[in-house]
Amino acid sequence: MKKVISILLTLCILGAAGYFGWQAYQKYIAKPADSGSAALVTPYTIARGNLSKTVTGTGTLSISQTENVTLDYGVTVTEALAEEGDTVTAGQALLSIDTAALQTSIDTLQEELDSTVSQLATLSDSYSTDTYVKMPMDGRVKEVYIEKGQYLQDVMAEKGCIALLSLDGLMTAEIAAPEGLSVNATVKVKAGSAYTDGNVADIADGVATITFSDAYGSEGGEVTVFYKEEELGTATCHIHMPYRLTASEEGYIQAVYLEVDAKKWQNNRVCYLTNVPFSGTYEALLSTQQSQLDQLSEMKALLAAGVITAPEDGIVSSIVSPSAAEAEAHSTLASLYVGDQKEMVVSVDELDIINVQVGQNADIAMDALTDKTYAAVVSKVSQIGTPNGGVTVYNVTLTIDGDENLKFGMNGTATIRIEELNDVLLVPLTALNTSRGESYVWLQSDSAYADEPGVRTTVETGLSDENYAQVLSGLNEGDVVLITREASSSGTDSQSGGFDFGGMSFDIGSMPQGGGDMPGGGGNGGGRGGNR
Repeated sequence: MKKVISILLTLCILGAAGYFGWQAYQKYIAKPADSGSAALVTPYTIARGNLSKTVTGTGTLSISQTENVTLDYGVTVTEALAEEGDTVTAGQALLSIDTAALQTSIDTLQEELDSTVSQLATLSDSYSTDTYVKMPMDGRVKEVYIEKGQYLQDVMAEKGCIALLSLDGLMTAEIAAPEGLSVNATVKVKAGSAYTDGNVADIADGVATITFSDAYGSEGGEVTVFYKEEELGTATCHIHMPYRLTASEEGYIQAVYLEVDAKKWQNNRVCYLTNVPFSGTYEALLSTQQSQLDQLSEMKALLAAGVITAPEDGIVSSIVSPSAAEAEAHSTLASLYVGDQKEMVVSVDELDIINVQVGQNADIAMDALTDKTYAAVVSKVSQIGTPNGGVTVYNVTLTIDGDENLKFGMNGTATIRIEELNDVLLVPLTALNTSRGESYVWLQSDSAYADEPGVRTTVETGLSDENYAQVLSGLNEGDVVLITREASSSGTDSQSGGFDFGGMSFDIGSMPQGGGDMPGGGGNGGGRGGNR
């Protein structure tokens, strides 16, 4: 009997525990998800301000302007009188040269100058301000493009020639060949109101080629062909051997000696020109003479000095080494950084480069000068990128408004202002929420629902930086928006593995190994107890 009572008592206790445990579990899972945390709400008043979007990059300071020291003639360098990195002034000696070799070059140039002068004298003797253009060969004039008063080369530029000639005395036309017509047969050709004999030069695929005197017809004009008093039809005629007459002479046309269909022979006059300029050859020789005179003067001055000097103040960036071989003309003997304008080249990745444009402003912070920033402007954006760690980067050149504290080779960080907005409504990014692609804020209002921090208000935003976004619509200046975030609670209930029934706690983790069947067994036990 005692054993039965003990079993019944145990079943009652287990049933009660199961009942209260189930009720506590239901309350636990019914808690809101954020019941373990407290919502922190911070009001923010919408106001106006300035906003900018930037791109940053690092680079090394350099001087933007360089001056290369070159000569139009070759010299032999015997000694370098300056080194890379030296600061030099205008007129300071940079290189010594072999004066004996230079004297030989001067003598050679003097001979070339003498030859140029002789050629100029010959051309000047034959020069005249007026001239005749003459026929280069025999031919019949079929079209004339020049008129009195025109500048000859203007006609050449427009037409490509000054007249159209026929060289072999023939015109040609094609017409359907009737039955009985044979090669070398004679036909009649009517051009305008005039008739002339024609000859059947060829028949192919039922088409007869007719030739006749080039004194009749015009290029592209129509003729009528007759055979044995019978009209064969009309056809377009062309010059059999055309020639486009050109002219290299220059000047104004004073008279024209060409007439359409007139025969002209070689050396016959074509036209008469006045105000003829110097020939191209003469002009070229004049230019050559001046270049030779200038170079000769420069070489004699260098011979007297014996050294090549700096053309202006600067810093030597490169200089040639002495050599027994002559340095070629136009080669760079030395290079100088000149002027006060400095620049920095920074790398910008492919995601940002599309926003960078010439003329945008930037700020430069130098690593060595922490107490000041320098203004700069984007002066060049490279169109060719370079792979760098899986990302393509592009060089952006910035021209810096600097001072004497900036030294060539200093490192710095450039902040390029891509876009700037002044006096616009701003909303903190922390106040913005998104849902289904739509941005909204919680607007402080007495009409907000009890379970919401404020009135949900849709907003449209524009430019943004790391802290704020421009408000395009949805908010007004003075509106108060709520910035909400969650703060974790220090309570232990949400961390516990057991339940609290009023003042009595039950730790599931301390249950005996068989307690895993408690929810089922407890429920059945409770049922039997109730029946009793």
